[in-house]
Amino acid sequence: MKRLIWICCCFYLLIGITSVVIAALLPELLSHYGRNYADGGNLIFAQFCGFLLGVLTQPLLSKKFGRSRMLSFTLWFIFAGFIVIAILPPWTIVLCFIPLVGFGSGIIESTIGAMIIDAVKDRTAVALSRLEVFYGVGALSMPIIISILIASGYWKISFYATCLFALLLAWAWSRFTSTHGHLLVNKKNIETHTIEASTINRGFVPLAMVSTCILLFFVYVGLEMSLVNFLPSILLETMKLDAAFAALSVSFYWGAMIVGRLVCGLLAEKFGYPRYLLWSTLGTFIVLICFLFVTTAWAAFAVITLMGLLMSGLFAIALIYSNSLFPGRTEQTTSKLIAASGLGGACMSWLTGRFMEQTSITFTLYFLVGLSALMVLLIVIMMRMRPVQATAAASTAESLS
Repeated sequence: MKRLIWICCCFYLLIGITSVVIAALLPELLSHYGRNYADGGNLIFAQFCGFLLGVLTQPLLSKKFGRSRMLSFTLWFIFAGFIVIAILPPWTIVLCFIPLVGFGSGIIESTIGAMIIDAVKDRTAVALSRLEVFYGVGALSMPIIISILIASGYWKISFYATCLFALLLAWAWSRFTSTHGHLLVNKKNIETHTIEASTINRGFVPLAMVSTCILLFFVYVGLEMSLVNFLPSILLETMKLDAAFAALSVSFYWGAMIVGRLVCGLLAEKFGYPRYLLWSTLGTFIVLICFLFVTTAWAAFAVITLMGLLMSGLFAIALIYSNSLFPGRTEQTTSKLIAASGLGGACMSWLTGRFMEQTSITFTLYFLVGLSALMVLLIVIMMRMRPVQATAAASTAESLS
């Protein structure tokens, strides 16, 4: 089991890297091709479309090919996408191949999450938070490496290095599945099969439960990505900091996220998932309110660090808790939630950018505070939910009485 967790961590390290490579290299790519930032936005959007397609089709592909073969395919998709882009073909070819990277990343994120939840029954939160640590390490370290390569004039090596990592992981994965393939089986007990799909998918209560979970992930990742994308700009406008110094805010945020993910699983197991989620979202809400009133750089960086710590475990723990409400449907539930998170990250980032451009920084900050308040409300609602299985059983009992 430990080997399964560690190789899954390597998968998350890879998608942490793939999530930032294009963004970190965007200035160099645009300069090479003579394109503008609108074209850069199209490139990032194309990768996101591939990611969303991968997440949405993951349950179907998993059922048809099995988790082992599907994950092997995705590694080759990422390799193919980046190896073609590395040779700097015409811009149209780049736009056609970057969705392969997003597609592979989307399948990996939803598959690995579902696999860990299915396979690891003891201290699931600790295992899933470890995956998130590796994702954060990839997302934090790759821009640093890329900046060094850009300064040296060898930025194309970033693509080749990612391809090499994907190849090594494909080799390690083939070795692992040849000896530990039994761990990848989608475990569904007999009791789960007795719940008809109509019981889970139809009716007001199950639909409301699914919608609440989807909205939570949409809002959380929307808030997280808005902070990551616009923290430097917010600091530049509110405190007139140096651009390079303001950019460090994202590093502080990601660094705090990594540290927090080292312990969030232990805390969630100790105090319970619902209580952990409530205190984390409530703390995020309070800290964001404090951010409205900070006037010095050191106070702003302290608040940003606290935000990173408080938000570090929300995704992983909410994913486990949401899946516990829909037993036996791990892949379907995980796919929906990760798809919602991807949409939330894209839509809320766009909306935050529009607010910053057309309104004011203060209004934008109040908008972010509102998102955190909505998260608190959604967690309170989720705490009152019962698993679909139990709800169905209760409904059956009422109809018989």
